[in-house]
Amino acid sequence: MTNAMNLFKLDGKVALVTGGGRGLGFYSAEGLAEAGADVAICGRDIHGKLDDAVKKLKDIGSNSIPIKCDITVEDEVKQMVNQVKEHYGKCDILINNAGLGDIIPTKRMSLKRWKEMLNTNLSGTFLCCREFGKLMIKQKFGNIINFSSENGQVGFGIGMAAYATTKIGIVGLTRSLAVEWGKYNIRVNAILPGNMEEGMMEFLKNKDGPMYKTMEPLLKMIPLNRYGNGDDIKGPIVFLASDASSYISGAKIVVDGGFIINSGL
Repeated sequence: MTNAMNLFKLDGKVALVTGGGRGLGFYSAEGLAEAGADVAICGRDIHGKLDDAVKKLKDIGSNSIPIKCDITVEDEVKQMVNQVKEHYGKCDILINNAGLGDIIPTKRMSLKRWKEMLNTNLSGTFLCCREFGKLMIKQKFGNIINFSSENGQVGFGIGMAAYATTKIGIVGLTRSLAVEWGKYNIRVNAILPGNMEEGMMEFLKNKDGPMYKTMEPLLKMIPLNRYGNGDDIKGPIVFLASDASSYISGAKIVVDGGFIINSGL
């Protein structure tokens, strides 16, 4: 039997994290690098935050590269797969984190914005899964982790219908691919962050913004009585990316401090 601590090691593994330049994407990349993986990160602009993030990953010891890619553009996603294959020779782990977040009451939601959110959050995740999936099928191994959200599990009355629709769609995509690609030794799981300090919460924390008043009520609904942080994402990501979860596929891992349970679901 394998030593329990060795199950979490990612030495020799290659990972790609979309939207890895900041927030939960960077924390995911950092956690993978700290566990021993070489991590490529992509974003729409390789300058600035993406370059800074790669430098931090290299300082950890990871063979990291930045890749310019708009995940809504099919040809760019295909080129990203080629870049990873050319640089590393393989891809063991795909983390689909890139996405858009917005709070717009449905009666004011334009069709254009609706399509933008679907295109980025859901279609972008699909494109990355499909193209990296082709590589993983040839390899006969792979591990895909898709970022969904608690917002796909709980209804909110503050204008999150579009966002929630994309996130519940990601859960359906995850489960279907887990079954479809299991025969190729490919695992597919979803991680569902709750109210994290990064991302959507940055919008809510704006004292001059219209949603600041929701901060206190949200906190009261979290049994652990705090918002999540980067370390709260690193652990589940490394777990799902490693052999510690080798018999887990098609699952949704909720990381929300107990929020969903306290909501009665």
